[in-house]
Amino acid sequence: MNKKLMALAVAGAVTAPGLALAQVPTTLTAQPGVASNAGITLYGRVDETIMYDQFKNATNTAISNLTKGDVYSPGNAMGVKGREDLGGGTAAWFQLEIGVWPSERLDTSTVTGNNWGGRNSGIGLSSGAGDIMIGNWDTPYKQTYFVWNSITSGGFSAGGTIMGMADSTGALNNVACATAVSNANGSVTTGANGVCVTEATISNTAWSRRVNNSVQYWSPVMAGFQFKLMTAMAPYQPPANVALPGGLPKAKEYSANATWARGPLSLGIGYDFHQGLRPNTASATGDVNPKDTAVQIAGKWNFGPGEIGVGYEQISYGNNAASGATDSGMKVPAYVVNGRFNVGPGAIWASYSAADAKSCTLTGAGATATTGQIGSAVCGVKPKEYSIGYDYILSKRTKMYIAYNKFDNGQATSTNSAVSYGSSYYYIAGPATNNFNGNAGALANGTDVTTYGVGIQHVF
Repeated sequence: MNKKLMALAVAGAVTAPGLALAQVPTTLTAQPGVASNAGITLYGRVDETIMYDQFKNATNTAISNLTKGDVYSPGNAMGVKGREDLGGGTAAWFQLEIGVWPSERLDTSTVTGNNWGGRNSGIGLSSGAGDIMIGNWDTPYKQTYFVWNSITSGGFSAGGTIMGMADSTGALNNVACATAVSNANGSVTTGANGVCVTEATISNTAWSRRVNNSVQYWSPVMAGFQFKLMTAMAPYQPPANVALPGGLPKAKEYSANATWARGPLSLGIGYDFHQGLRPNTASATGDVNPKDTAVQIAGKWNFGPGEIGVGYEQISYGNNAASGATDSGMKVPAYVVNGRFNVGPGAIWASYSAADAKSCTLTGAGATATTGQIGSAVCGVKPKEYSIGYDYILSKRTKMYIAYNKFDNGQATSTNSAVSYGSSYYYIAGPATNNFNGNAGALANGTDVTTYGVGIQHVF
């Protein structure tokens, strides 16, 4: 195998979009976040893609055949990490990571990763019994995506888009932070009541998550096997005089995974549980505080001149409808197949992912469905994503690449109207649902997006 290609593949594998640069080596044998030697290490990744995007929507003429250019900075980061041996086989370590955006200035109100600690950051203790980490870090469930992922060029990896529903960073949310609620005096209070303003909150439907205020345990690696456990504190709780139907839900999240890697084969399984993130605040009857779960399995095989990865997940959103109303639950199975193969001075890579939205009912009329849409998923719609590209190796730290990517967001028809709906999977700001001017991250339902890109990536 080309030695330069192998070196860059290893460097790229630990810099996948959304992954801490020091987190999961390709061998899955090093403790995440722990520097290999005592002292301070500076690291980072800069990846810029010149993109030409074509948007098409069969049911919304306002954005039909829209095209635009962009420079996209996916998963860029800079960080410092350090380790101090404490004796007796124990050590203290830290990692502080910040998102970097060479192509644009971002307001703090629009991004949660542009401050120190905004990306994978924490402090931990390491011993023969494993690691305890406190901070802001990818959930073990999200880390399982990087078992199957073989693509590290630009934003074209399927992790966090169709697989995972969305990528999100922030504190566990509480419904009272953004909902009109009544207090003991019968008056209406909106917003946070002064308790939900210090941290950005995370998406309540995403599963590719980096969670503030989290506590994680990482076991030692034993014969290639490792497991991780995580929970998070819920800092946003309303005062006692705030009343919500069915009681006051408290946001909860528990996440776990297990990985195994020996030689050319890597395997993983992940589980995540949410509750209190999507309560029904309009009715005191029915299941007002549903449980949402996700299960994922992943595998990767390196066969010398290339590798192939596969992943499957089953997301289950609970019913939060009032008694007698249409069940609002949904199951979203999704899968991905991707890989790369060495060709000439570089490697060709490709990915295909798809999802479905089942065990649900699509009802309503208008711009969006009233029941049958959760996050980017719409009941009865089967979105797909295709990617293909080529990496050209310039050195063990630098490469150029070209890429083609397409999101097919499909269509479905509501049971009580003639309106068609599509899903809204995407990874970058596009035509927004309301004003179609491309200045917001929302993608109008049913919009298909074709992207051509050329980029350069450097890791240090």
